[in-house]
Amino acid sequence: MLRPRDLSLATRAHLRLRAWRTRTAPATARPLRHPRDPLPPSARPFTCCSPLSQPSEPATAAPARVSTDISAGHPLDARAALVARLKTQCNALYVDNAAFVPPAQALAQWHAAISSLASASPASEAPQLAAEVERAYESAVAIASKQRQTPLAAQLVQQMAQLGYRPTARTHAMLVRNVALQLRPDGAPATSTRDLRTLLQDVPDDRWPRELLRVLERETRPLQLRTAREVALFHERLIAGVEAQLSAYERTAADATEAADRRLTSGPYHEALRVYADNGVPFARMLQLMVARRLTVGVETYGVLLLGARWNEIPATLSQLLQSKLVDDLVRPRDGAAAVAARAHVHRLWVNAMKAVVHSSTERFNALAASVSKRDVDQLRKVFTYVDRQLADAFGTVAFDDAAAQRDDVYAMRAKAAAACGLRAAVQRILNEYVQSSGHEDDQQRPRGLSTAPFLMALEVVPWALMDVLTLSRQDALARAESRDVAASPRVLAMQRLYDRVLQQLDAAQATVDAIEQQLTAGDAEGSDDELRKLRSWQNVARETVRREARRAATLERRLANARVLKANQLLIEEHLDRADRTVALVLETLQRAGCSVPTDVDLDVHVKLMEQYLTAARRLDRRLAQRQKHVGPHVMRRVFGLVNRISGAVRSGALDVQEAETRAKLVTFFEHAVGTAVRLWCEEETAALVRQQQRLLGTLQLSSREYEQLIFQSVTNLDVRRAHALLQEMHNAGMKPSGEAIHRIALGLLHRRNALPTDDGHTSYAEESVEDDGDSEAEVDAETAVEDDAASADTGDMQLAGRDVAAAAEAALDSELSDLLNVSDRDAIEDELELRGGLRLDGDDAAAAADDDDRSAESSATARTLLLGSDAPVTVEDLVGFLQDWYNLYGVKPFGKTVVPVMAQLLDANNFAEFRRLLQIVDSMDGGLTPATELWLEKRLDRLGGKTLDDFRLKTNNK
Repeated sequence: MLRPRDLSLATRAHLRLRAWRTRTAPATARPLRHPRDPLPPSARPFTCCSPLSQPSEPATAAPARVSTDISAGHPLDARAALVARLKTQCNALYVDNAAFVPPAQALAQWHAAISSLASASPASEAPQLAAEVERAYESAVAIASKQRQTPLAAQLVQQMAQLGYRPTARTHAMLVRNVALQLRPDGAPATSTRDLRTLLQDVPDDRWPRELLRVLERETRPLQLRTAREVALFHERLIAGVEAQLSAYERTAADATEAADRRLTSGPYHEALRVYADNGVPFARMLQLMVARRLTVGVETYGVLLLGARWNEIPATLSQLLQSKLVDDLVRPRDGAAAVAARAHVHRLWVNAMKAVVHSSTERFNALAASVSKRDVDQLRKVFTYVDRQLADAFGTVAFDDAAAQRDDVYAMRAKAAAACGLRAAVQRILNEYVQSSGHEDDQQRPRGLSTAPFLMALEVVPWALMDVLTLSRQDALARAESRDVAASPRVLAMQRLYDRVLQQLDAAQATVDAIEQQLTAGDAEGSDDELRKLRSWQNVARETVRREARRAATLERRLANARVLKANQLLIEEHLDRADRTVALVLETLQRAGCSVPTDVDLDVHVKLMEQYLTAARRLDRRLAQRQKHVGPHVMRRVFGLVNRISGAVRSGALDVQEAETRAKLVTFFEHAVGTAVRLWCEEETAALVRQQQRLLGTLQLSSREYEQLIFQSVTNLDVRRAHALLQEMHNAGMKPSGEAIHRIALGLLHRRNALPTDDGHTSYAEESVEDDGDSEAEVDAETAVEDDAASADTGDMQLAGRDVAAAAEAALDSELSDLLNVSDRDAIEDELELRGGLRLDGDDAAAAADDDDRSAESSATARTLLLGSDAPVTVEDLVGFLQDWYNLYGVKPFGKTVVPVMAQLLDANNFAEFRRLLQIVDSMDGGLTPATELWLEKRLDRLGGKTLDDFRLKTNNK
């Protein structure tokens, strides 16, 4: 297909002439588009409506080739010359264009070109010239904004004012959007030192280390995930910048009437609300802007408000919309462009409302430290149910028959929102509605024109199976523990039998104590001293027996309750995951019924999405579940292995071709998610098995960079710095650049292993601490208790009378049985009962296991490789300094502030100023190596060393 720039000048002139003659009205505004990168209004945020839509000269044409004389000849020729001149100026702004010029030179060229056009244009054509120039500047601002050249966009608007032209409403809307772009440039720059001082000025001296280290921990994250103080400062500046742009926009109006008209019809105000919604500004602040600017509410306004609403604000906003007359206008039968516009508004309302529900769920429940209450979950589900029902009732008559993309988008977001609330029934209902909305094409009643996006979104309901488990209280587990399947557990039965025996002995010992007490009471008056002495000796022995048996009974009672809760939790987890499995099966069945071209059992998109959900569940919920004695690892890994075996079978059968680039890329992503899930669930053996399976299927020993980093995370968590360093060397040998996070993990792993973290500065441990109570630690404590009881029994053995040997033998047998029972972890025993670990087998592992010699050889080779590659792993803090410098020299990987600060703190605590000076010089020499938070931490930390400063440790040069 020929492009406009490939046509000859004569052909293009003929096309322009024909287009001009077919018009029955004066020329209307049409968008200015780049020949290679069009900017349609529906797809690009910085599009412009400009009349400069005619083909221009080639991009390499110099501006001088276009005549500045636009007054002579036919009006068509004059307009064509004007359009060509302005298009050439716009093309020169594209950074990937051969005619690109730097911003400073571009500004000068724009000024010269517009000035020459104005001087060459007759007075009668001044209005037309002004309109064309204003829209050309609008296009230029759009190009600069799209390329994130916000200073250039602002300078272009200033140049317009200098030349006497007024920016259009769309230009002002782009300037409003640029406020957020300027405050959030690419790369998420760290908060400046000046801002940090302002934020921490009211923090007490004893709390600043913790607050500053919290900033350090999050300085590499996106702005919305940083500390609350930083987010509040960003919102403050964003609001101030947006308000300033809106005030500038209002000042451009010629009079109050025009300003009011613009407020009703133009987009800067809606763009301001959209900027607020996209950047997490509170909903109340959006309402304040509407009131302060006297914004008239329309359909577009409600769409933006829904995007920024959260929780109860969503149904409140929707109710206001439904009570207005706007709904009647949207559902009224229309034709042509009016129908298209109404359909677009309905689509936007649906999508934004569902996005608000998803964001509400994500912000409240997805943080690792977030508390999840059943009341909050039920409240969110009520919000979704109400919003979805109200939208369906209001806009159910609006059909998307002619806009399949909009229909797919609406149903995909509805399925995603229902999944984000854990509503399995709603997910299935939405998918059924989606299938029914497609129509039928043959007698088999097979739907047509369906997208897989809604079905893939529906799979996001899987993590909510574990979220529901998280909301279960201990009382729920205790109630479930009263069921028959828990009472019939072999582990519970064994502990119950032993507990009953101990209680019998405790009752017998207590009865003996009571009997002796009665004899002593009765014998005080008539018994001899020898008899009383013997009775008191018997009484001491009996009391010691009571104390010993009471300790045993308490231990067994605690372990018995713990075993019941663990068993109940395992059954509850399995039940919830079974429900999720049934939901997944229904989703895939519906997808197959909808005419999926690929069988769902070998569809890689489905399997990658499902594996991604297991990884999401492991990241967000495993730690919080383990802290509540809810261990999901075996349950999830059994499902992960099932998916891997299914894909492995498809590869071996030839249904999937690993040599195809797209298939191979999806398989790599699939195994990345699988390995990441095993790592996050602390399953080391399963992780190794998944890595071996991937290497067998793909025929390569090399892993992806993401997998290497996951394995480094696993090694560092186990404080195996040598293996982590070996993995880093493997990445280097494969030509992969490690991330700063991998360097950070190894550095902190070494410090943790040396027990050298500066805990006085409030730095938390990198390795996730397990505060679970599953019986593993109790097994050791209870075994020690049994040994102490044996020792106590031996100490009092000389006071026992004849016949005690038989009782001692029985006691020893009970002690042995008790120790054997308590030394076994309740968690392992119950998982063995449920066969959770026995089923974790990958296809191909059995065949490999048959070759024992090959396995031993491979294992020995892997061990030797680890020892070789990890031989130069850092051991001391001094080695760690060189380690950071080496990887910066190799790949330019700058250590994070959260990496450098603990090392510096250790060196300062050890008074190792020489090595501290060396590390400071290394980091200071890197481009941006000394982050603002690191610099502020050093200032405060060095001030505690007798008022020293950074300059005292920097390299001093002699000024000659």
